[in-house]
Amino acid sequence: MSAEAHQEILRTEGLSKFFPGVKALDNVYFSLRRGEIMALLGENGAGKSTLIKALTGVYHADRGTIWLEGQAISPKNTAMPSSWGLVPSTRK
Repeated sequence: MSAEAHQEILRTEGLSKFFPGVKALDNVYFSLRRGEIMALLGENGAGKSTLIKALTGVYHADRGTIWLEGQAISPKNTAMPSSWGLVPSTRK
């Protein structure tokens, strides 16, 4: 396999999101390499949806950094890449 096949495509460093009275995400670190599959598991209220919303720009993280293909995504540049898809679990 080429080096590109093992390239890190997504990483978070110290990602945190707070709502009044709630730590929705508290210092989240993870990385995802090209070709890997990741599952988010947890109880209701564990922060799974908040993490996805922070990664896709729906929410802005209060702390931490999101890296996409080696580039830090700033609060001003949170547009979801065109190659990503997001399917919500409920209709709005």
